[in-house]
This record gives sequence, C-alpha cells and structure tokens, in this order.
Amino acid sequence: MCSALALGIVSGVGQAAAGISEQNRQHRAQVDAVNRSNQIARQKYINDITISAYNDQRKGEVFTAQLQADAAARSAYYKQKEINQIEANRASESAQQELREKITEGLFQSQTNLAKAIQAQGTVLAGSTQAGQSMSMLLDDAERTLGFQQAQIDASIFDATKSFGIKQFGIDLDQYSSNVTAANNITTTASVAPSASFMTIKPIKQEPPSKPSALGPIMGGFSSGIKTATSLGWEPFK
Repeated sequence: MCSALALGIVSGVGQAAAGISEQNRQHRAQVDAVNRSNQIARQKYINDITISAYNDQRKGEVFTAQLQADAAARSAYYKQKEINQIEANRASESAQQELREKITEGLFQSQTNLAKAIQAQGTVLAGSTQAGQSMSMLLDDAERTLGFQQAQIDASIFDATKSFGIKQFGIDLDQYSSNVTAANNITTTASVAPSASFMTIKPIKQEPPSKPSALGPIMGGFSSGIKTATSLGWEPFK
C-alpha cells in the first residue's frame, strides 16, 4: 500500500510538473505573441508617420512648383502685353506719319495753288487779257480753278484721315486680340493650398497576460496522484 501511495505521489508530482511546464510554455507563447503584435503595430505606426511626412513634403513641393509656374505665366502675360503695346504704338505712329505726310503735302499744294491763283489774278488785273474776254470772267475762272484744286486736296486729306482711322481701328483690334490670347495662356494650377495629412492613429499597447498560478497544475497533479494510488490498491481510509 505504501508502494501504491509512493507511485501515486510520483505520478502526481510528475503530472503537476508537466502541467506547470506546459502552462509556462503557453504563457511565454502568449507573451511573445503580444510583444510581436505590439512591435508590428509600432513599426506600422512609424512607417505611416514616415509616409505621411513624405506625402506632405511632396504636396508642398508640387504646390510650390505650381505657384512658380503660375507666377511665370502671369509674368509672361504682362510682358506680352508690354510687347503688344509697343507694337501698337509703332504701327499707330507709322499710320499717323502717313497721315501727317498727306496733310503736309495737301498744305503745300494749297499754298502752291493759291500762289498760282494770285499770280493769275495779278496777270488779269495787269491787263493781260485775250480779246473777247472780260476781266470778271477771268477772275471767276481763276477762283473756280482754285476751288476745284482745293476741293481735290480736301478730298485727298479726308480720304487719308479715313484711311488712318481704319488702320488705327485695325491696330487696336489686333492689340486687343493679342492681349486676349496672352490672357488665355495664363495658368492657375495652384488654386488651393494642400492640407496636411490626418494625424496617424497611435496604436494602443497590448499588455501581456499575467503569469498563471501554479495552483491549478498542482491540484491537478494531486488529484491524479490520488487516482493513481487508489487504482493501485491504496485505501486512504483504512
């Protein structure tokens, strides 16, 4: 009976030791799993922060490049407007010069015609007339000739002025068209400033499970030892 009890004790102690060892193994495995999960979550958190920072930097660089491109487009627009104005001034000055030359030519022609008319009147008044012609008719004819010549000069100046107006209108229209084309080439890509990425959610650290009590395996081993001893014939109550 003592042998049965001894075997029961040995069996119980062995089972208790095995139970405690298995329990500790499972506990270590659970702790390792929790630590591994925390490490993965922490690494993912660091990676997400790095990616967000990189994306924010890239968005800032792109926005800066867009601002520079928009500024360059506006600078090119104002430069083109300046060029258009210079060209319009040149063309307008050329047209005005043509008009001034026509007017000057008309004025000189008027003076020449007036001098000829005065000379003709002087000749008539001096008595140089052909037979059968009266002095009054000759004077009227000289004035009429001067009037026709002046009318031709006035018509020529009017046509030149009209031509200048048409040319000036074309110059203004070309300048307006060029300015509109330049304005249409302005780009506005940086309309809205980029916003920062949302704050990365910090992972919650998982606490490892507490170390289990050895009482369970010990009690299990004790119960198993009693059963073993009883099965071998040990009777505790005799």
